[in-house]
Amino acid sequence: MLSVFVVAIVIGLAIAAIVRQPDPVKRAILLRRSGFGLMAPSTVVFAAFIIGETFTDPGGWKAAGLVAAWAVPLAGLAALSWLRPGWAIYVLAVLTAALIGVSIWFALSPHAWRSFEDRNGPVRVVITFVLAAAMTVLGLRRTAAAGILLLAVGVIPVAVSSLGSFLGFASLSIVSAAPVITGVLYLVSAQLAGRRSVPPASTGTGASERPKAA
Repeated sequence: MLSVFVVAIVIGLAIAAIVRQPDPVKRAILLRRSGFGLMAPSTVVFAAFIIGETFTDPGGWKAAGLVAAWAVPLAGLAALSWLRPGWAIYVLAVLTAALIGVSIWFALSPHAWRSFEDRNGPVRVVITFVLAAAMTVLGLRRTAAAGILLLAVGVIPVAVSSLGSFLGFASLSIVSAAPVITGVLYLVSAQLAGRRSVPPASTGTGASERPKAA
């Protein structure tokens, strides 16, 4: 319920930014901030949920290790996206391709993946979450590239996985919803940022008049 409320607020702000702001550059900034504002609380809530579930079962040092297994890569990818966005684009693209490959593998052998995820948890969901969070940070530096990557990581794995089995489809769809919306907002923002504001029409008569000779 809370996530639906947050999404509704972000979409409302995005529409208001488009309608009320005449300057396309300022509109682009507002849309980019709206996308980031959607993903930031979603990331915090989802991370807290995963940590809580992990320390409930299995708990102890094993839980700490499992949390570190995704938290450390998330921190590293986010830092790379902020400090070296050019490198981050290639790294995240390769990791997205790997996730798509895993989704294809799942579609071809869903029973094997069911056994694997029963033992190790929702691996595909966590990978999607980590990549989407890093791509959101990348969007503050390379908005268009981040938008494309967010759509890829949010749509393709869900579509491919659904071909093999609906196991985990609901959880994967939930974690992919915010990245897809943010990806759309980032792409619209990048398109608006590429436009040039039209200068106001001149009120003069055209060519400047020369002073008349005395």
